[in-house]
Amino acid sequence: MKRIDYYRPSYSSLGRKKRVRKSAPLSFVKPILLFIIFMAVCGGTYILANKVYTAWKLSEAGKWMAEEADISGADEELTAELFSLSQPKLNKPFSVQDAVAFQAELTGRYPQLRRISVKRGLLNNKLKVTVQERVPIAKFQKNGMEKLLDEDGCVYSDSRQHALQEMPLVELTGEVPQHLDKEYVDLIQSALKLKKQLKFIRVKFNLTDDTVKMYLAGEREIDFGVAKQLRQKARRAAQIEGKLPADISGPYVLDFTYFDDGKVFLRQKAH
Repeated sequence: MKRIDYYRPSYSSLGRKKRVRKSAPLSFVKPILLFIIFMAVCGGTYILANKVYTAWKLSEAGKWMAEEADISGADEELTAELFSLSQPKLNKPFSVQDAVAFQAELTGRYPQLRRISVKRGLLNNKLKVTVQERVPIAKFQKNGMEKLLDEDGCVYSDSRQHALQEMPLVELTGEVPQHLDKEYVDLIQSALKLKKQLKFIRVKFNLTDDTVKMYLAGEREIDFGVAKQLRQKARRAAQIEGKLPADISGPYVLDFTYFDDGKVFLRQKAH
């Protein structure tokens, strides 16, 4: 049997007239505003494109010139030095090759800088010099000169006195490379974090036989043995030092020779 559905309007809709939406009167304000905004965007784009093209042509022709120097990333003292070195580069043609040469000059002049970037601000006519200073974690003597060790293991020099203050002293035996192994850096960083337990006076790195010793007050000594697992050894040494009685008498050696076997020995030093 065929099913037929009938639609029955509700009583509330009976007798109602269909609403007819009235069209709003035409407004000329909105199209005018849109046209003005469109023209402003086009004009700004044209001016910017023209400026970029002009700067690019000058750059390609090697005629780009900086009107001022912009130094960032350095402290007040170093900023003044970099600003002074940048002055001869202003108001004369400065090419990409000149930027590379100036960056190399600064790299050789300031070994305490971890990163140096020299760029030309083509749109603002600025010579931009951005630097990042190294963070020293220790100091040592090499050929009668004070040297620094940063968190990347880089060995470098810094003539500024404030950089040499309050740095832990490290004694290096053997030929000192430009970069120390990460194990040595791990030990220094761990010892600095555990300064309350490991009140060390100096650390000795023997680069010839690859061994490490730490010296504390009262002729106490920590022999870490071979320079491996130094971060773990420093933590264990701090735990042992923290549990030793305060009235322990006489100098001693904390021996990590058998650390791989899970053993650490506390040996009394002979007078």
